[in-house]
Amino acid sequence: MKRKLSFDSTVRNVDPRRILLPTLCLVVVMSGISGCASSLLNMAGSNAIGSKFASLVGKDKKSSVEKEDDNDFDTSTKIETPLLSDYISVTGNNVVVLRGVGLVTGLDGTGGDPPPSHYRKELLDEMARIKVPNPQQVLASRNTALVTVIAYLPAMVREGQRFDVRVALPPNSEATSLKGGTLLETRLTEEATVSGRNLKGHKYGIAQGAILTALGDGGKANSGMLRRGSIPGGAVSSTERDLEIILRNEFRGSKTSHQIASVISRRLHHYNRIGQRIPMAEAKTDMMIELKVHPIYRNNFPRYQHMIRSIAYKESDVSRRLRIEQLSREILEPQSAKRAALALEAVGTDSIPFLQAALTSDNLEVRFHAAQALAYMEDSSGVSVLQEAAEGESAFRVYALAALSVIDDADAVIALRELMSSENLETRYGAVRALKEKNPHDPALGTQNFPRQFVLHAVESTSKPAVHVVRYRSPEVVVFGSQQTLRMPAVLNAGNRIRVMGRAGDKTVTVTKYRLNAEPERHTASTNLVDILHAVAALGATYPDVVQMLLEADDQKVLTGDFGVDRLPQAGRTFQRQSNNSLESSEKEARLGTPSHTPGLFDRLEDAEQRSSEESDSAMSRLFDANSEELDEPEKTTQADELLENVEGFLSEDADDAIEKMNLSEEAVPMEVLNDLEDNFEFEETDFKEPIGSKMRRLFTSPFNKKSEG
Repeated sequence: MKRKLSFDSTVRNVDPRRILLPTLCLVVVMSGISGCASSLLNMAGSNAIGSKFASLVGKDKKSSVEKEDDNDFDTSTKIETPLLSDYISVTGNNVVVLRGVGLVTGLDGTGGDPPPSHYRKELLDEMARIKVPNPQQVLASRNTALVTVIAYLPAMVREGQRFDVRVALPPNSEATSLKGGTLLETRLTEEATVSGRNLKGHKYGIAQGAILTALGDGGKANSGMLRRGSIPGGAVSSTERDLEIILRNEFRGSKTSHQIASVISRRLHHYNRIGQRIPMAEAKTDMMIELKVHPIYRNNFPRYQHMIRSIAYKESDVSRRLRIEQLSREILEPQSAKRAALALEAVGTDSIPFLQAALTSDNLEVRFHAAQALAYMEDSSGVSVLQEAAEGESAFRVYALAALSVIDDADAVIALRELMSSENLETRYGAVRALKEKNPHDPALGTQNFPRQFVLHAVESTSKPAVHVVRYRSPEVVVFGSQQTLRMPAVLNAGNRIRVMGRAGDKTVTVTKYRLNAEPERHTASTNLVDILHAVAALGATYPDVVQMLLEADDQKVLTGDFGVDRLPQAGRTFQRQSNNSLESSEKEARLGTPSHTPGLFDRLEDAEQRSSEESDSAMSRLFDANSEELDEPEKTTQADELLENVEGFLSEDADDAIEKMNLSEEAVPMEVLNDLEDNFEFEETDFKEPIGSKMRRLFTSPFNKKSEG
């Protein structure tokens, strides 16, 4: 009894914590041995133990948060990195509509005195400003006409850069045709109509030049074609436009604005002539950041915008490495290759080895996206892949050529020179434009400039002869195969006053310019097409005159090769995607990009123009259709069908592809909308209108929904 009391007293004198701690340790060890330790590491349990331990060692919540902000170690294993797309929207990538009223001269009796209107008053005021003598008499001449001028100032335009101009006779004009006319210098300004008054804004450009119209005799069938025209590269910008980054309201703040500008500038910077580093982004306010154009993206601002949005906002080194490794796996899958390549491009130079590894893939789509990303990181490893893509896949062509134009490497020059001998005329001309952008003085272009007339490129090509002209960007003629000749006999007109004539069997042609009250001026040239173009240029032929001559030559079948008009690579085309999964179908139709994301190196064609872009189409009918004022009824039906197909295609696409198309930034105005603006320019209405895609979907699916409900 005495020993028992001694034991009880001993137990009572022992500190309970000395018994509890070893017991707890034993329980943990035994749980780990029996495989039950994982149950202690669940989210709730680990948080509870961590909190208890922190209280025991004296660590409060505030110091824990400060530690997490300092090194981010606790979250570094997570790959869910916030991107700038979660915080910003990019604006300034839309076109600006410019207008003016100008005077066209050089008409052959098809002009007329404009009736009283605000257009006439505006033109008279402009003529008085520049002190034109006898303005009323000038307007009354049958060789002059008043025209309305419209141009679209592109995004990221530089001062001195050229862009296209459209001219048209007012509806009540007495003039009948603009064929052969030249627009005198016209100021282009922003303009709006408010309460019946025309209000003008800043002057952003100057327009002038020879007007390119469709051919025709001015009869009823084609009179509308001759009442309007275009001037390729006829306007010169007097301003510069940069992009702007707008922070979303929930992230608005001066600190956040400067942090985002710093993140972008770490990834993108440039150096001026004296070696000073120039950041591409600069915070202006608590919600606006000015974004300059990096030279490497000068011809592809849609990609520039998407790359900016793919930059990580906050990311530790460990998380960055893990994300790169995950993207390196995703880029090998065709369905995710585009997004993964763009994300790796946004990472910077650390991702170059992983992109180079993707160049060895058996899938062309994977190789193409990796090569394109490398090109914009100034790495030439993918030049051969880009050449293969431009040659073999029309959906990749526009992006491949734009990427080749920015690679500063001899291999890229050689690739473009080889593509100028492609069998496909679109590829050949695309290579010419890309090489011209890279080096305008490259000897392979065979450039001959005729000031205030046109530019001639005589390209030595190993492929079949061809001739190409454009209605966009620049008045240029490209002759593939400088030794090609015209078949005789031939009688061709270059405008109203120059004629080219050659008899059957002759090795020469006579080029004659007829003048009023003077003897005709005659030149003799060989039947070589380049020689004939030099001869007509020496007699003062303008670009529209040369286009007319080539169209007549193609119509008379005297050209020895193909003749193309606006064979431009385009974005938004479909292709057959090769799947890497043996369980899936080997091929699936997919679409790359959208028409609005066409790289700036090329011009977006209207839907009607793209339908007539096949090699077999007549160049003459192409030029007629492009300048017509209205579409006939069958074409309207075709456009509606195509729109429905696009809507259905969007709804049937993968979720990732659909999300990529959801862009909060402003988009360039589609060409069909621009045509409407040309005739009815007014402020945007605030009333809600149901989107056409949503409306068509509702109309086509409502009968089935009603049936299922019944």
